[in-house]
Amino acid sequence: MGQLNELQIKAAAPRDKEYLLADGDGLYLRVRPTGKAWVYRYKRHGKEAKLGIGHYPAVTLAAARKKARAEAEKRADGVDPREARRVEVERDRVARLNTFERTARAWHAQAWKDREWSAGYAGKVMRHLELHIFPWIGELAMETIVPTEVVRCLHRIKERGNLETAQRVREAVQHVFQYAVDVGTLDPARNFVNSRTGGLPPPRTRHYAAITDPQKLGQLLRDMRAYNGNVLTRAALQLSPLLFQRPGQLRLVHWEDVDLDRALWRCPPEKMKLREWKKRDARTPAHLVPLPTQAVEILRDIHPLTGPIGPIFRSMAKRSEKTRYMSDNTVNSALRTLGYDTKEQITGHGFRATARTLIRELLGCDREVIERHLAHGSDEELGSAYDRATFLNQRRKMIQLWADLLDDLAADKALSMPACTEFATARKGEMSVVEAGSLVGASPTLVPDSEGCVDTLQWHTPAGSRSEGATS
Repeated sequence: MGQLNELQIKAAAPRDKEYLLADGDGLYLRVRPTGKAWVYRYKRHGKEAKLGIGHYPAVTLAAARKKARAEAEKRADGVDPREARRVEVERDRVARLNTFERTARAWHAQAWKDREWSAGYAGKVMRHLELHIFPWIGELAMETIVPTEVVRCLHRIKERGNLETAQRVREAVQHVFQYAVDVGTLDPARNFVNSRTGGLPPPRTRHYAAITDPQKLGQLLRDMRAYNGNVLTRAALQLSPLLFQRPGQLRLVHWEDVDLDRALWRCPPEKMKLREWKKRDARTPAHLVPLPTQAVEILRDIHPLTGPIGPIFRSMAKRSEKTRYMSDNTVNSALRTLGYDTKEQITGHGFRATARTLIRELLGCDREVIERHLAHGSDEELGSAYDRATFLNQRRKMIQLWADLLDDLAADKALSMPACTEFATARKGEMSVVEAGSLVGASPTLVPDSEGCVDTLQWHTPAGSRSEGATS
């Protein structure tokens, strides 16, 4: 190597046909009418092979010699330079196709299907990526992304005060990288995203704001009954604590789902919080919600407004279609109008925690009965038929007791003695209010009956114990 010099290269004039000038050790300058380029020539399977290594003068003589030596070293190691080039070109092509955005969208489609995401949740995941990740690293090849680029994206979100969003985005990015490894488009060594990436603090468990103090709940109920806004909004407000179902279920209820004569609401699977496959499964039963008399009365009052078919809580906006539902923020907005902080005090979803806590503490109903009414899964391996056949009657009793207790709390009763005293005794009529008042300071033991609801109040006083019927 070293037969050519810069003067010879510059002086090499193009001819009608291309020709080669040897530099040695397989390096040649190819001269064409269209320009000059470097070529590395070698034997491949007994035949001559050529490999382009760059155009002159972009690739200088010194650089061309260095590249030629590198190709010769590959041959010495048993590697075919042309095959190595083909693999490299293919890898670059795949890398250009496997950008973060392309990979993320492929992961998202697969996860949506495999994990049975709802359309709403799937949309939320993709919006997070589109807003916070794609604008910065979406067009980068997966294998070229470095940790600092991901960290900067996460810190942008964190600096805006959206820590929970940053945590969710990090989790999504982590899944995207793992997906690329799983499908073979990313070297596992390049999968650097984990739960510590970005130095974000661990996610906090978030609970919906709920009132569990009976006295404060009574005040809230009075405020709700005095709400002078939209009639349907007031009805939704009042039904929320009475029925304590998920806000989405209540908002989407249709008149066809409710039997007022039987006091029963059949919530179809597609409106429940279930896996998508379970919503589509014809064998999945409706969630049965018994209605207390107070709820039936509220529904009868608004029946002339939106009945007899279609959504019960139809949007009353003048331009809205008749099938459009009220906003999913309507109840929370009404609570804020009443002066309640929906982050710290009470939220529409929080009525579920309110009922779950107070029914257990004040009425002593069995936890399993309460959980089934909340449409939570059972701890036992029992089928849907068991849920419907065994607990509906108990839940009817429980929901009516609860509705009656709410009436008493709204009337500012049962606040000067142990929580359930006046309510429980008045329900049976076995003790007068005056007699119940004589038990102020006594400690009650709530004894559940065989169906899971309170049957007896066992009072412990200085004079001894006495039992009184508590519920019907």
